[in-house]
Amino acid sequence: MGLRGVMQGERSETTFDGSSQAVDDFNVTAKEDKKIVTLRNILDKDRKGADLKLSLFVAACRSYRYDSCLKPFPPEFINNGLKDIEYLLEVIDKMPTLTQLVQELYDPDVYQKIGLVIDLLHWLLVELKDIQIKSVPKSEFGAIMGCVHCETAAPAPNLIFQLVGNPCGTNEMRWKEVSRGHKTLYAFHGSRLDNFHSILHYGLQKHFSKNSLFGHGIYLSSELSVSLPYSPMGYGWRWSTVGREMSCVALCEVVDHPDVKYQDKESARSRSMAMDSMGGEVPDKYYVVLNSDLVKVRYLLVYNRNLPQARSEGSGSWLRWMGRHKLLTFMLCYVVLLVSVGLSSSQLAQQFYHLVLKRTGL
Repeated sequence: MGLRGVMQGERSETTFDGSSQAVDDFNVTAKEDKKIVTLRNILDKDRKGADLKLSLFVAACRSYRYDSCLKPFPPEFINNGLKDIEYLLEVIDKMPTLTQLVQELYDPDVYQKIGLVIDLLHWLLVELKDIQIKSVPKSEFGAIMGCVHCETAAPAPNLIFQLVGNPCGTNEMRWKEVSRGHKTLYAFHGSRLDNFHSILHYGLQKHFSKNSLFGHGIYLSSELSVSLPYSPMGYGWRWSTVGREMSCVALCEVVDHPDVKYQDKESARSRSMAMDSMGGEVPDKYYVVLNSDLVKVRYLLVYNRNLPQARSEGSGSWLRWMGRHKLLTFMLCYVVLLVSVGLSSSQLAQQFYHLVLKRTGL
């Protein structure tokens, strides 16, 4: 049986008797109903938070670096170790807006219509339970931004989301252990939008850091204006109410530990310089974290550029195709450009052009 057949719910009809088949069908239906009810509750509780989690997932799916940044990857779309990214994107394209989805989840036949969409969203919003995204009221923005005392002006985020970990999860337990007996501080970290799906679930990891001038580690800053340029605008989910085009900056809690290098006048010089630093001491307003366990993302600051348009079936299909085949689109445009340049310098093409103008009276 092929991967797509398995994910579309093909079941073996070989049973010992009719009663066994009836029990199996009842169990499957009960499981499907539970997924639908759970999804409805999550979307009713905090739709903005679910929207952002989905948008960051979609950004990683559409990235040309999906093989490295789309982690965790939905297991239903893996067969014999191969990731079926094309089929995953097809399912994403079938997703209605979250408002429409909530309405459709009350339809008794909804699982037969969009069962793959429901399974994917259940995996993302329910089964990946180590971290939840909670939208923050605007009235709390000032207090959150006050965790870090920025000295230079920076634009305020459009939205702020809090990351809430599972108190009994391994990540939260490890954080409590490493932070016990230490003070903590807050700093910003900027990254590409397609990185945040993995950051949500695995945290910031120093082995992904490309910048090693002041030591191999995770780079943060006490100035939002320093981190913002490292968070360029990227495309998320096209029906997101958070914004189709957005950028994220992480506001992190950092354990004040000797493995966190920064300028500190009260400490020895070793506190401001990593052993493998090629650029000397860490600059003022910067932090270099040498141990990934010493930093935890607490908030996401979201900057958006536009909001989604009303959905119409069948519209923009060619735009979606271009978005999913960026390299091929670029090559086609390049070929068109070469042909245009060749025709513009051809005498035969110019004679034909003048003949057309003469015939049309222009």
